[in-house]
Amino acid sequence: MFDTTTTGPCPTPTSLDVLGIDAAEENVYRALLRHPAASPAELAGELRVSSARVRALLNSLSAKGLVIVSQQRPRRFRAIPPAIALDALVQRQSDALARAGAAAAALVEEFRPSIFRVDPRPDAIEVLDSEERVRRAIAEVQRSARTECLCLDKPPYVTGPPHTVDASEIEGLARGVAYRTLIDVEAFDAHGVLERVQACRDAGAQIRVASGLSLKLLIADDHTGLIPMSLQELGGPVLLLRASSLLEALRDYFDLLWRQSAPLSLSAFTAEAAGARSAADTEQHLLTRLTAGSNDKAIAAALGVSPRTLDRRIDALMNRLGARTRFQAGWLAAHQSGATGDAC
Repeated sequence: MFDTTTTGPCPTPTSLDVLGIDAAEENVYRALLRHPAASPAELAGELRVSSARVRALLNSLSAKGLVIVSQQRPRRFRAIPPAIALDALVQRQSDALARAGAAAAALVEEFRPSIFRVDPRPDAIEVLDSEERVRRAIAEVQRSARTECLCLDKPPYVTGPPHTVDASEIEGLARGVAYRTLIDVEAFDAHGVLERVQACRDAGAQIRVASGLSLKLLIADDHTGLIPMSLQELGGPVLLLRASSLLEALRDYFDLLWRQSAPLSLSAFTAEAAGARSAADTEQHLLTRLTAGSNDKAIAAALGVSPRTLDRRIDALMNRLGARTRFQAGWLAAHQSGATGDAC
């Protein structure tokens, strides 16, 4: 298929690392929220780390716009409220993700057949111009993987019905290959996709959900990749990429999308498919689609409610989570569910 510790020097993994805030920085930021206008020495005493280490972390947080320093002596620091500071960081990440998606789509356009003849490595890119060649390549690329396969998955599906479980993926998982699949939320509108995703996750695949993916992609380790030249031209040419700077850039793009994506909760989609969605399932489905970036029209249609009802539910959800924007509400909910084990 295409509680952070408050004392001690060893912080637990952080939920804010996607925003560029590591566990040590988060510990200091949390301590500063509890003790406004604290000095580095006071924070060092609470966190049981050196004053020099605390000063370095405070300087890093200041550069990221999370703390400000007073002019008094000794120097004291004050945390900027999370509702202001973190929302700004989330928005910057969202903007960066949009720019990265546009850049990746532009790369695909650059590598059209007319450009291939001047590539210094003629074997780096190959055009697969038939459905049969594409089918064989998908299987061969997965069989060649020794460590990991990465996949961006979205409609349309050109190599088989969307409910078909890829035998090559199941075989790869069985021999220890790690699969990370990012699936576009609109794929769940197709019949059979839910069952396919469930089967792959049961076999050990890691799956997350996003919205508005600009391309489809399959990468095996660092050596081979597949990417359709167009999503509009059903059954059109597919690029077979071998080790190159382009393949490295696409891997980096996938990792960026993965860090920004929402954990997949199949319970909401399962309840929807069964036509018996509880209030909790409805909220989980709403959160999943909000985090994935779905627009209001798509969310309302999926939930079977009017736009006005949807607005009321989103406003109530934002108030409960303490979120200032819809994107922030989805992001906060995704990381809360991830902390309780809902993430893949």
